[in-house]
Amino acid sequence: KHCWCLAGDREAPTKEELPAELRDGARVPTTLGHPSGESVSEREKDMSTMVMDYVRDFMEDVKHDRALQLKTFITVVLSITGFSLFCVEDARLHKANDVVHFTQVWDGKGERKAHKEERFPVISICPTTSDFEGQIKTLTCSGYGPNSFRSFTPQKQQIEIGTISSATELFDCFTVNEAQDYVGTNSSFFIKCDITFNEVVNQGQARITTWANHDVWPHAIIQEPIANTYRWKTVMHKRTTEFYMRVKKYDFKGQGHWFANLEYGQQLLWNSTQDQGPHSSFTLGHEFGMYEEWKEGKLYTTNMMLGTVGGMAFLLSCLNIVAFAFFAGLLQIDRPGAGGGYGGSGSAMYGASDPTGGIPQSAPAGGSYGSI
Repeated sequence: KHCWCLAGDREAPTKEELPAELRDGARVPTTLGHPSGESVSEREKDMSTMVMDYVRDFMEDVKHDRALQLKTFITVVLSITGFSLFCVEDARLHKANDVVHFTQVWDGKGERKAHKEERFPVISICPTTSDFEGQIKTLTCSGYGPNSFRSFTPQKQQIEIGTISSATELFDCFTVNEAQDYVGTNSSFFIKCDITFNEVVNQGQARITTWANHDVWPHAIIQEPIANTYRWKTVMHKRTTEFYMRVKKYDFKGQGHWFANLEYGQQLLWNSTQDQGPHSSFTLGHEFGMYEEWKEGKLYTTNMMLGTVGGMAFLLSCLNIVAFAFFAGLLQIDRPGAGGGYGGSGSAMYGASDPTGGIPQSAPAGGSYGSI
């Protein structure tokens, strides 16, 4: 009923200029920002009306135009097919990336740096029995390498180790290189330890495991002696058992995580002279190449998925054109009112009354194949 269009230099009406029913806090209806004075709701209503009219006209055309019916049918079928393929690829993307995948890489610069800073891990040596005869009496460890020698002072430590019956038992053990200050620059460096028991008995042997000092290797995966008995390796009597570390670096979320798996090497039997010394001995070093590096990666990325879906969309578009051309020719579909085709009299294609005796003439525009 009352409408003020705020446009140009005209100011809004004052309270005294308003009708009585609009003076007491009622909202003043305005149509800001549109030159015609048309409200936003009216423009939205007009737009929806135009869309409905367009849809209604399209449905009317579909009812009477066989070519448009065929186009619509093929487009709908291929659209549903394309959407289904997109859903399949999206599910494949999420399924492939539900778990973390690592790919082995070689970083020459990083490996050369690691060679200069490769610290030996902490080594724990424990007996395999709680009997007195099988306890470790003395332990002597040294580090060797090209023009290098280092003597270690083993520290006593009590460690819980599990058994095959799932129970755990506390053992009196020794720890070597707890500060992780022994560095080897290549696989020629190693640590050698000689073990002497209270007495040599068949059921009493030694076992070792490796782990990392949190203050030195904060991103190492194992940072304390593991209680699981399968993480420990046995050192046999009257021989030197060689162990080597298969070190792996996992680059996960921009941070390197280190894992060292202890592997058996050679077992060197002693002669009669060596039998007079310690009861067991072992060496620990790095495998050739020092370490393996693995980087986090995705087997199926979003870009790969979008590329696949885009390729499928292009093929479906080509299929749409080919399918329409094929079925339009097969069903002899023409544009309405264009003439031509395969009529009953055939006069559209051949001039029956032509003096030349019905020689083929130029087909009218919009023939059965010209309309495709």
